[in-house]
Amino acid sequence: MRMSSQDVEEVLDRLGGYGRYQVLLYIAMGLVNMRGALHVFVSMFVGWAPTHHCKPLGNHTLNQSLPWEENNYGEMAWSQCSMYREPGSGSVAHGNETVACQNGWTYQMDRDGETSIVSDWNLVCDDNYLSELAVTMYMVGATCGTLFLTPVSDRWGRKSVMLACLWLQAVIGVAVAFSPSPVVFVVLQFFIGICNMTIALCAYVLVVETFDKDTRELPALSLQFFWAGGVMLLALLAYLIPDWRHLELAVSLPQVLTISFIWLLPESLTWLLVMGKVKRARETILTIIRVNKLPSFQDLDGTMDKFKDGLRTQSEDELHEKNDTGGSVIGSKEKIVPKSSEKVAHTVLDVFKTPRVCRYAVLMFYLYLVNSLAYFGIAFFTPLLSGDKYINTLISGAVEVPAYIVCIITNRKIGRRWPICGFLLICAAANFVVIFLPKTTDDGTDLSTVNTALVMVGKFGITGSYSALYLYGSEIFPTSIRNHAVGLCSFFENIGSIAAPQIVYAAKTSTQLPMSVFAAMTAVGAIVVLFLPETHNVSLPQTLDEVEHWGKKPQTNHMPAVKHNDDAPVYCLSYRGTES
Repeated sequence: MRMSSQDVEEVLDRLGGYGRYQVLLYIAMGLVNMRGALHVFVSMFVGWAPTHHCKPLGNHTLNQSLPWEENNYGEMAWSQCSMYREPGSGSVAHGNETVACQNGWTYQMDRDGETSIVSDWNLVCDDNYLSELAVTMYMVGATCGTLFLTPVSDRWGRKSVMLACLWLQAVIGVAVAFSPSPVVFVVLQFFIGICNMTIALCAYVLVVETFDKDTRELPALSLQFFWAGGVMLLALLAYLIPDWRHLELAVSLPQVLTISFIWLLPESLTWLLVMGKVKRARETILTIIRVNKLPSFQDLDGTMDKFKDGLRTQSEDELHEKNDTGGSVIGSKEKIVPKSSEKVAHTVLDVFKTPRVCRYAVLMFYLYLVNSLAYFGIAFFTPLLSGDKYINTLISGAVEVPAYIVCIITNRKIGRRWPICGFLLICAAANFVVIFLPKTTDDGTDLSTVNTALVMVGKFGITGSYSALYLYGSEIFPTSIRNHAVGLCSFFENIGSIAAPQIVYAAKTSTQLPMSVFAAMTAVGAIVVLFLPETHNVSLPQTLDEVEHWGKKPQTNHMPAVKHNDDAPVYCLSYRGTES
């Protein structure tokens, strides 16, 4: 007798939907998700570049030592990177020849005691790329974590891998706080990224695998409220802790408290059952029954024997399959996935095998790239806005809350395609207005507040689109190649997140360039999504052939997609960039 996803779902269903155990685990993983936002965006304060200018030599005044030049905002200010070779004795220097700063820089910090890696290591002028490089290295690390480290949780368990990464990240975070040089700082960001992505994915999967199929959609989607809370918490921490080294410690050290998870957090019951670890699965079931105050689990021993026998049968079948075909044995985790009618071992190349699936894939690649690029780009652009950077960051996190609410409602009531289109249009329109908005009106009224508000509207739009896209991406591809297709989408998503800080870096030479890129690409994305089919209340395709005939014959089943097909995972943001 072979195991199926229905066997696991029957066990989860008997343990209660929103029981006390499930809710407590959801809150714990939500706090882990909140911690992830701190690590992603702490660079906005740690790598903040304050206003600066060359430090004059000797007793010379600024007028004698520095030329005036127009900054990126169209204002005249002291030169940030050059000074007169021969400072004059009057208000005008002798000669116009300039050289690079010879005596360091003077930084205008917003608050007493405030520091950043820029002010500590003089990462300005020719070295100003290093602060953005640190963010890029974090994103590269997150990509590597997705590709190489996250799959380890399928073998060793969600809890084990997540806790190992939490503790390792805490140690690395402390090392970051004591970095002696920018090179060490940049390298450590790579490893912070590897751990952060792996932690986020494991936490998300733990939530999905703890709730049954009828209740998991809401916890999976609402987990992102904790992410938004993390962004807002970061604004508060950065305000209270102005020194960047102390801020890094405040972000990293609390993770040591997760040592308590060794005793308080059981392993994923779904994973234990699938891997045939029936003894530990039995203990976890008894724990859930006790915490949820449920009646005893009838025929618990028989249920456990069923999984043990099922795993043994699968192992024998896999061995015969290997001997007959010369192929490799498929990991036992995949065996809970119902077999499709296509008895073929698919590869990533099958994503491009048929015309319609290939077209869907290419369009999805673009949407994943655009959403990641615009989300992280707008987020990292926030400190460059006029006004208080702490308040701006707080608002940036707060606008995500209504975006998630609207996303959940529209996905249930309307579907996937049109809400994504609408969210992208909101983002594009807001960014286009920002591009052409003047700094002041004809009567001199300052429009900087309006500019900041429009950027936040854009953040609202891209947050809603990004959240809806994950569920859409998991539904549009057939079961037989879903993992391969979503994996490729994630690759393009990571390209967007890696490119985002570099585009924001361009704002140092042109403040309108980032918003122009975000506006144009999201506007195109709003059109692109309309060339994809709606998946809401439609039976999900199982094979490539079914996708090719999608829409050519009437659907016979109109149950909600997520609840109808147990094989279709509920995807949601967590890294952003998290998916199971």
